[in-house]
Amino acid sequence: MTGSGRVRWVLDPVDGTRPFICGLPVWGTLIGLTLDGRAELGMMSQPFTRERFWADRDGAWTERDGVRRPLATRDVGSLDRAILHTTSPEHFGGDLAPGFARLKAAVRMIRYGGECYAMAMIAVGRIDLAIEPSLQPYDIVALIPIIERAGGVVTRLDGGRAEEGGAVLVAATPALHAEALRILG
Repeated sequence: MTGSGRVRWVLDPVDGTRPFICGLPVWGTLIGLTLDGRAELGMMSQPFTRERFWADRDGAWTERDGVRRPLATRDVGSLDRAILHTTSPEHFGGDLAPGFARLKAAVRMIRYGGECYAMAMIAVGRIDLAIEPSLQPYDIVALIPIIERAGGVVTRLDGGRAEEGGAVLVAATPALHAEALRILG
């Protein structure tokens, strides 16, 4: 991120470059706005599927083909009923490997390769958890308000705010987030 000031725009014109190159519609354009370092507004657009996801001060929304509806995460209750997503298992080496292995074993299903689209699917209520080991601010800032205003939780693995990126955990509910953090250790 460059620039300074109380208000900052954080842009990622093509989040998910590899899927974009492959023609897979799980990439998107991300536009986020921070106020005093905290993500306040966000938008994710996937032009191929004609979907847009955004959060404003009133809530989180999606629109496709002119039909707008509010976003809401789902509550599956516990990890053993949850769907976990990450971009690729190859990114979980070193200190992250044991915790990731425990989390994989604890969930109902794991999926790979959804990039920013998978994060939007948490806000829609189709996926329950996402873990990414090394995000940049431009990868996550736009998604934070969308997920939080839909009912989800977004933090770094140490439990802190995720606006600066790093290893990030996203969950559909506070209880699921706490359970996953505990397992990640």
